[in-house]
Amino acid sequence: MSQWGRLLLDEIEGESVEQGSVVVWSIGGAGVVVKTPLSIVMIDPFFGSSGSSEWVRMIPAPLDPWEIRFCNLFLSTHEHEDHCERNTVQAVARRTGSMFIGPDSSCRRFLEWGVEKNRVSFLKPGESLSLNDVTVTAWFANDPDAESALSFIISIGGVKLFHSGDSKFSEKFSKIGEQGGVDIAFLSLGRNPRGHKYYMNACDTLEAARDLGARTLIPVHWDLWRRTREDPWLVKKIAGRWRLPVDVVILGLGDKHVCRGTRA
Repeated sequence: MSQWGRLLLDEIEGESVEQGSVVVWSIGGAGVVVKTPLSIVMIDPFFGSSGSSEWVRMIPAPLDPWEIRFCNLFLSTHEHEDHCERNTVQAVARRTGSMFIGPDSSCRRFLEWGVEKNRVSFLKPGESLSLNDVTVTAWFANDPDAESALSFIISIGGVKLFHSGDSKFSEKFSKIGEQGGVDIAFLSLGRNPRGHKYYMNACDTLEAARDLGARTLIPVHWDLWRRTREDPWLVKKIAGRWRLPVDVVILGLGDKHVCRGTRA
């Protein structure tokens, strides 16, 4: 049971979203909830505990997945537990009619954990799936630590979002910028321990946001693990020094952000 009870879920379920806009919430780690006028999308939700003494969770789970009543699309960027967790997947599958989308590594786990085959969609880079007012397009992810991985472009009316999962910087991001860019880029930020490159650092995230043509950058993942915890305000400070035309928005656990699109 979450220490937050139903506070965040009630806020999400009760939020009214205007046409031409979306509301997003940080749910910790890489996890994001996106609410549109017609849909609720969950991306990489993780409400599990510490996996080991090496990976110690630093924030509480802001909701109990077994309390979730509404979800239309469940997106997993790759199979790592903090992006594709058994209890969360099974709860959303049993409590909602959600579709489940991901690369092969995530979809195999969805099926192993009891999600019906007709609710699971394995996407390859460049492929899309549409439901209600949401179109999800799979994109390349530079994540050599995963069995297989995707990043996602999520289009809702005039709003376009990008979620990197644990992707490191890639020159391929510039192709998205050349095609008109995105309104929000959710990019994983972390302080990497010696000998490892798990996440992008502050400069990496800004270069990625620049190449993606992002209007707004929201760093994610920086809050979850003790081993890789980072100060997201570094990103905002460096963006100012670099004079980049990107708005850096820092969301704490449970915080929300309203985005109004420019492409309607």
